[in-house]
Amino acid sequence: MTAQTFIKVDKATFYRFMAEEPEGRYEYVRGRIMQQQAGGTFGHVRIAARFLSAFERVLDRSAWVATVADRGVETADTIRFPDVVVERVGGDIKGQSTSTPSVIVEVLSPTSEDRDLFVKPTEYLALPSLAAYIVASQDEPACVVWVRDQNGQFPRDGIDVKGLDQAIEVPSLGVTIALDDIYRGLFNAAHTA
Repeated sequence: MTAQTFIKVDKATFYRFMAEEPEGRYEYVRGRIMQQQAGGTFGHVRIAARFLSAFERVLDRSAWVATVADRGVETADTIRFPDVVVERVGGDIKGQSTSTPSVIVEVLSPTSEDRDLFVKPTEYLALPSLAAYIVASQDEPACVVWVRDQNGQFPRDGIDVKGLDQAIEVPSLGVTIALDDIYRGLFNAAHTA
């Protein structure tokens, strides 16, 4: 849930604001600075960290870099701060965001579910560089995944990948992420069956 909306500004003003703002979490949405809910559950933090770790294990570090939370993604009308961003090496080392992410991961929380599943796909899937958008559940070993196909198209709706025996494949990066690597040990036996 958005806590506060500020006056209309341009992206340069948003970046200046971010450089000076001492606390809080903000995003730029169609000309406005939007304050976001800060903090996250243990599950949220662990799932994001495990995605980061999984990408770092399987990607060639001389070609790819994975970052968490503080690396923004700039679209035509927004600057969002996803939980995990994968991009090619060579971006501006001092840049606060990228407009060329290859993979974006968002971990669902009650306040972000509608935005992550219904608003952000439209924004993110329009990025020519994007190969995959992954939305991960905190409640069970399950993700909703959009992966660009060989024809350069995304499915209209995300694909459900559910269960510890399932995996997310991003062929253009040569990556397979097993849900077991992300969710192992986070739930009781009833969730993992």
